[in-house]
Amino acid sequence: MGRKIRISVGTIEVTAELNNTKTAQAIWEALPIKGHVNLWGDEIYFPIPLSLDLELGQELVSLGYLGYWPDGNAFYIFFGPTPVSQGVERVSVLRLLN
Repeated sequence: MGRKIRISVGTIEVTAELNNTKTAQAIWEALPIKGHVNLWGDEIYFPIPLSLDLELGQELVSLGYLGYWPDGNAFYIFFGPTPVSQGVERVSVLRLLN
């Protein structure tokens, strides 16, 4: 089982679980991370102070997943379709707890 993190956006707070990858470990070690969020379709993303290689990349992810996009050094929260949902960029995926 991975480590649990808390994600807060305004008054919304959720608990998430990081998987057991090098990407997740690097994010864990960089906590706490604060940033100004951006929206792209129905996903939230923001740059984080890490520069990591792609690990276990997936082109399609499910609702509620978290991810790291190496090309933008960004952390993603997937909660719906994006403008390119048929072919999204590859991300290293972390799993959000329900």
